[in-house]
Amino acid sequence: MSISADKQYDALTEAERSFVDGVARHYHEAHGVTWEKGRVMAWMIISDPIEQTLPQISAAVDATVDQIEQLIEQLVLAGLYQRIETPGMETRYRLVDDGYPKAVSDTFASWPEYRRIFQYGLEALADASDERRRRIAEIEELFGYIVGDLADMSKRWDEYSQNVSA
Repeated sequence: MSISADKQYDALTEAERSFVDGVARHYHEAHGVTWEKGRVMAWMIISDPIEQTLPQISAAVDATVDQIEQLIEQLVLAGLYQRIETPGMETRYRLVDDGYPKAVSDTFASWPEYRRIFQYGLEALADASDERRRRIAEIEELFGYIVGDLADMSKRWDEYSQNVSA
């Protein structure tokens, strides 16, 4: 089986390009991600076929393989993408079905530990100037506020996703 139909960026429908560019704009403005990498994030959500080679992905997002290869590998390591290797075929990638919910949950799950690090920072700098401690305290307070809601939010998501899939 060979996947050869490369969808060029300029051949995407207007709606597809709008979606791809909207996601790319968000990643660019909110996180400083390049447009090409933001487009990859969006394209892999709506790609057709669902399994894509690096050349197919780069054609669909108007980028070179060199511009996106490292991102693809990072997303494989993060558990968002799956690498599919079949003898005699070019390596393909696909979005992991529950990849985004799991990645978000994993990120949120790490925040209590991040808060503990800043709590330790306050202890470690107990004798430091108020200015130094204030910077740590602001971050610790932010994470303390957010972490308090995360457990309930994660529980509500789990219940919701189980009910939707039932």
